[in-house]
Amino acid sequence: MALLFPDKRKAITGQFFINDSLIRQSSRKAYLKIRNWKNSFTVSEEAEVNYQQQFDNLVRNSFFNAVSNKYILHKEKFHERPTEN
Repeated sequence: MALLFPDKRKAITGQFFINDSLIRQSSRKAYLKIRNWKNSFTVSEEAEVNYQQQFDNLVRNSFFNAVSNKYILHKEKFHERPTEN
């Protein structure tokens, strides 16, 4: 099989540059993934305040709503069933 480069020094340097390029590209991808992963855990103070306000609003609106007695009786279909006392 014929070599791509007849001179072995050129073949070795060519293979070195190809491997170096692949390693550099893989390292760059790994670095970006690690940086993004670390940044996903870092929350700024503005975001923290925003998340806390959203959570407080969610809790306030879901657990502390005033519900009338008529609404509960209607949902439980109290007036549709005969009362047995």
